Parts: sequence; structure tokens; C-alpha cells
Amino acid sequence: MIRLPKPVATPSTVLAPKVEFDLARGQITLSGSAPRVLVPAEALSLLCKDADPEAVQSFGRRLGVEVGRRAAEGLNQISRASIEAVVERVGAELALMGLGSLAVERWGRALVCSVSAAPLGLEADALVGSVLEGVLEDAFGRAARAVPLGRVGEEARFLIINPNGAIQVEKWLAQGSSWGQVLERLHTPKSQGEP
Repeated sequence: MIRLPKPVATPSTVLAPKVEFDLARGQITLSGSAPRVLVPAEALSLLCKDADPEAVQSFGRRLGVEVGRRAAEGLNQISRASIEAVVERVGAELALMGLGSLAVERWGRALVCSVSAAPLGLEADALVGSVLEGVLEDAFGRAARAVPLGRVGEEARFLIINPNGAIQVEKWLAQGSSWGQVLERLHTPKSQGEP
């Protein structure tokens, strides 16, 4: 496993955002963007828990598109940027939204995103995964799934994989395979019986 460290730069040094609180108008803006809202993490987590899964996925992907757009603005040709630069930029955007701290782990050919200190908890892992999917689709133009592999404390891990591979990974997880076993199975040659 190769673990890319969390960004050493703080979001303020990476992004230098201008957050404006216009109390007279009751609005918050970020660097001249459309108005934002501040929502208690617990309320958003409960909404994710009670909402239709497709609605949570759609909402998360829309947030991810915004993260991808803002990250791409800060990187010249994001598709040619180093993975470290992309992780730093996207991680800063996620941190700015209050969704946690992003790190990326390479397990052979498998890419695993970990999000730590996420205030939303287990109920909102589907939302965070959908945000990551939206980032990938917007920034790189590729359909991808962020399959939740599990949590250890406040750290959630997501396997980044193509939509077809995600179906098999979800089956293995449902059958009780650990995320380590799933990653091992992904590296098993097809000739040994794995899809």
C-alpha cells in the first residue's frame, strides 16, 4: 500500500477563499459564488439517513460536481496534474465544505479514498461517496463509483472503481468479505475464477 499523506498545506493556503457573511441580507458566499448555507452536521446526517437513497446520491453528486469544478479552476489541466496536487486541491475543497480530511491510498492497482474527521458519521457515508463520484465525473469526465469499504472510528474508506466492478465489490462485501479481502480479490487474475 502507498498512502498519500493528507495535504500539508491548509485549505487557506491552497485556496485562499473569500468567505463573506452578509448578515444584513442573511447570506453566505464563497469567493463570489452562489449563496451557501451552514447546516448542523447532525441535521444533514439525519436527512441522509431518512431520505431516499437516490436523492442522497443525486445531492452528493451535485456537491461533487461543484467540488470538481472548483478544484479544476485551481489546477491547470487537472487531468495532467499529479495525484498529489489533485488530492491536495480536492481535499481542501472537501475540508472547506466541512466534509472531512481526504487522503488517498494505492493498494496495487486499487485506489482507495479515505475521509477522516468527517462530522456526518456512518449515516452519511453514501453522501460522501456520491460527492467523490461527482468530483471524478466532473474533473476527469469518467464514470466511477465510490464504494464504501467501511469505517474505523471517524475514518471512512471508499474504493474508487468503474461501475461494473462496483457491482461485484458490493456483492463481495454483502457476502461478508472484509475490505482487505476485496482488494486482494481484485488483484487475483481472472484465470483463477474471479471476474
